[in-house]
Amino acid sequence: MLNLRKPAFIFNLVGVLLFIIGLFMQQKANYGGETLMYIGLSMAVIYWFWSIIDVVKAEDLKPYQKKFWLIIVIVIPAFGGALFHVMHQTRGKIVT
Repeated sequence: MLNLRKPAFIFNLVGVLLFIIGLFMQQKANYGGETLMYIGLSMAVIYWFWSIIDVVKAEDLKPYQKKFWLIIVIVIPAFGGALFHVMHQTRGKIVT
Protein backbone atom coordinates (compact mmCIF):
# COMPACT_ATOMS: atom_id res chain seq x y z
CA MET A 1 0.00 0.00 0.00
CA LEU A 2 1.35 3.35 -0.97
CA ASN A 3 -0.54 5.09 1.82
CA LEU A 4 1.61 3.37 4.41
CA ARG A 5 4.58 5.34 3.06
CA LYS A 6 3.03 8.72 3.86
CA PRO A 7 5.13 10.78 6.27
CA ALA A 8 2.17 11.32 8.59
CA PHE A 9 1.48 7.60 8.93
CA ILE A 10 5.15 6.78 9.56
CA PHE A 11 5.31 9.61 12.12
CA ASN A 12 2.35 8.04 13.93
CA LEU A 13 3.91 4.57 13.93
CA VAL A 14 7.16 5.89 15.38
CA GLY A 15 5.27 7.82 18.06
CA VAL A 16 3.19 4.81 19.10
CA LEU A 17 6.27 2.56 19.15
CA LEU A 18 8.19 5.04 21.30
CA PHE A 19 5.26 5.28 23.69
CA ILE A 20 4.97 1.48 24.03
CA ILE A 21 8.74 1.01 24.45
CA GLY A 22 8.78 3.78 27.06
CA LEU A 23 5.88 2.17 28.88
CA PHE A 24 7.66 -1.17 29.09
CA MET A 25 10.91 0.49 30.15
CA GLN A 26 9.13 2.39 32.89
CA GLN A 27 7.59 -0.81 34.25
CA LYS A 28 11.07 -2.35 34.56
CA ALA A 29 12.30 0.72 36.47
CA ASN A 30 14.65 1.96 33.75
CA TYR A 31 15.26 5.68 33.77
CA GLY A 32 14.71 6.45 30.09
CA GLY A 33 11.22 5.04 29.91
CA GLU A 34 9.35 8.11 31.08
CA THR A 35 11.14 10.33 28.58
CA LEU A 36 10.36 7.97 25.70
CA MET A 37 6.73 7.83 26.81
CA TYR A 38 6.43 11.62 26.74
CA ILE A 39 8.16 11.86 23.37
CA GLY A 40 5.80 9.24 21.92
CA LEU A 41 2.79 10.97 23.45
CA SER A 42 3.81 14.35 22.04
CA MET A 43 4.32 12.78 18.61
CA ALA A 44 0.82 11.27 18.83
CA VAL A 45 -0.67 14.67 19.69
CA ILE A 46 1.15 16.29 16.75
CA TYR A 47 -0.08 13.49 14.50
CA TRP A 48 -3.63 14.01 15.77
CA PHE A 49 -3.59 17.67 14.68
CA TRP A 50 -1.86 16.69 11.42
CA SER A 51 -4.57 14.14 10.58
CA ILE A 52 -7.37 16.62 11.38
CA ILE A 53 -5.77 19.07 8.95
CA ASP A 54 -5.43 16.30 6.32
CA VAL A 55 -9.13 15.46 6.60
CA VAL A 56 -10.18 19.11 6.37
CA LYS A 57 -7.94 19.76 3.36
CA ALA A 58 -8.97 16.59 1.47
CA GLU A 59 -10.59 17.89 -1.70
CA ASP A 60 -11.76 14.51 -2.96
CA LEU A 61 -14.13 13.86 -0.05
CA LYS A 62 -17.80 14.67 -0.09
CA PRO A 63 -19.10 16.81 2.80
CA TYR A 64 -20.68 13.87 4.61
CA GLN A 65 -17.45 11.87 4.26
CA LYS A 66 -15.44 14.75 5.74
CA LYS A 67 -17.82 14.92 8.69
CA PHE A 68 -17.57 11.17 9.19
CA TRP A 69 -13.76 11.17 9.12
CA LEU A 70 -13.55 14.24 11.35
CA ILE A 71 -15.68 12.50 13.97
CA ILE A 72 -13.55 9.34 13.76
CA VAL A 73 -10.26 11.28 13.95
CA ILE A 74 -11.39 13.47 16.85
CA VAL A 75 -12.97 10.68 18.91
CA ILE A 76 -10.15 8.15 18.42
CA PRO A 77 -7.08 10.42 18.20
CA ALA A 78 -4.07 8.35 17.07
CA PHE A 79 -5.90 5.36 15.63
CA GLY A 80 -8.60 7.36 13.83
CA GLY A 81 -5.96 9.28 11.89
CA ALA A 82 -4.11 6.08 11.07
CA LEU A 83 -7.36 4.50 9.91
CA PHE A 84 -8.01 7.51 7.66
CA HIS A 85 -4.55 7.32 6.11
CA VAL A 86 -4.85 3.58 5.49
CA MET A 87 -8.36 3.71 4.02
CA HIS A 88 -8.00 6.88 1.95
CA GLN A 89 -6.59 5.02 -1.03
CA THR A 90 -6.39 7.20 -4.12
CA ARG A 91 -7.68 10.55 -5.21
CA GLY A 92 -11.40 10.33 -5.86
CA LYS A 93 -11.76 6.89 -4.26
CA ILE A 94 -12.32 6.23 -0.58
CA VAL A 95 -13.18 3.00 1.12
CA THR A 96 -15.89 3.50 3.74
